[in-house]
Amino acid sequence: MAHFDGEAALRALADPRRRQMLMLTWDRERSPSELAMSCRLSRPATSQHLKVLREADLVTVRLEGNRRLYRVRADRLAELRAMLDEFWGSRLASLQSGLAAGEEARQ
Repeated sequence: MAHFDGEAALRALADPRRRQMLMLTWDRERSPSELAMSCRLSRPATSQHLKVLREADLVTVRLEGNRRLYRVRADRLAELRAMLDEFWGSRLASLQSGLAAGEEARQ
């Protein structure tokens, strides 16, 4: 399994249209034309967004004849969530402790 680049995934998720594409491909594969229509994008714009999602390893592509079908990689999103939980978990606990200490000092 290739190394997961969490930073590339976060950059890919920064765009609302790419997040919409991921939601649309969660339950089933979709073609670029389906995604373009659902997201109200041109085919070239859709292709560019799909390229970013592929490069971030957030979607899989399956060829069926001359069609490309895209599907979200839920495992990669789970890895990203774990990375964020690890990052924020300890920091939020520290922040909560600091806020509690500050509140006690004011009383």
